[in-house]
Amino acid sequence: MFEVLIVALSLLMNALLPYWIVRFDLRRLSAERLARAWTDASFLSAVLAFGPFSLPIHFAKTRRSLAGFGLGVGLAVLSFAAQGLAAALLGAVLGLD
Repeated sequence: MFEVLIVALSLLMNALLPYWIVRFDLRRLSAERLARAWTDASFLSAVLAFGPFSLPIHFAKTRRSLAGFGLGVGLAVLSFAAQGLAAALLGAVLGLD
């Protein structure tokens, strides 16, 4: 039964972490970079469908550089690590192995 909580947490974090990361980035972008960003509908679709895999695309699209792509890959890895850590902690708290 508790496994359902871990799956639900993972699904929730799979969408929320990239959403928060991109929203935070959008607030800090210049007008030129903001013009290259996804529309709201495309942004939400990408985040819900691809989760952290959407981060490298967002950062490469807005920055138009390999450094932007690298930043997106790094943040995606951090997002996956945070999800794994949260699932492991919840599993430990609930006594699951």
